[in-house]
Amino acid sequence: MAEIIQIMLYIQVATVVGCLAYSAIIDLIKREISDIPWIIMAVEGVITTIIIIIFSNRSSLYTRQQVGISVAINLVVGVLLGYLLYYTGVMGGADAKALMALSINSSVYPFLIGVTQLDVYRFMPSVFNTFFNWLLTMVIIYPLPLLFYNVYLKSKGAKLFEVTSANFASKILMMISGYLIPVEKALNRTDVVYSETFDEEEEKWEIKHFLQVQEIEEEEEFKKEIEEKIKETRRKKIWVKVLPPGIVFLLIGYIINILAGNILFLIYHFTL
Repeated sequence: MAEIIQIMLYIQVATVVGCLAYSAIIDLIKREISDIPWIIMAVEGVITTIIIIIFSNRSSLYTRQQVGISVAINLVVGVLLGYLLYYTGVMGGADAKALMALSINSSVYPFLIGVTQLDVYRFMPSVFNTFFNWLLTMVIIYPLPLLFYNVYLKSKGAKLFEVTSANFASKILMMISGYLIPVEKALNRTDVVYSETFDEEEEKWEIKHFLQVQEIEEEEEFKKEIEEKIKETRRKKIWVKVLPPGIVFLLIGYIINILAGNILFLIYHFTL
């Protein structure tokens, strides 16, 4: 019966990759994703997980108790992570829902390779490993190109903060999360948000860092206010922050997890 379990695991992988890939494309184009991919992932995950649990007692690889505990832990961790990260503003709604739907699909590793058979994977929820890979890849991949681009402009003599007030730390943070862009090019962009506000009392532009993911309605209202100030002050360029495509990095984190596990454990394993 191991073949049936393996088929169910392959179905889970195909469904997750397909739904995340589709959602990643929609996220990049529209920045707004419907709940349909997450519903598909959740329904498919429940069905295939029930079949895996039923046939696990007849498998030489897993016992019903092992699979049941793994599913329960994975589901609890995934739902709690998604809920907490959404309500603290770290994740957007689509990212959080994707993580929750993923938690019912990734309880058992589909490919029995050496790394994911380490003892640490017996008690570490798979969804947490995907989340960790998501976070690490986004932190590494997202800021570096922006920093290199801004340093290149600075080396060419560009005055990046000529009409913008910001301290040193704020400037560094801005250089790894956004770039200076002509106003006319920022007006119709859906993948960036304005990172400056106009101080009425001081009558100057200041860097504004958002620590939380904004809702679409809040973001549009903020954008409208800033564009009015741009017209009033005749601003030519403005700092914008590039919104990281969370679903894209979640897909990358998931693929890394099913093939190689947690990146941190992988590095630790091969450096010992």
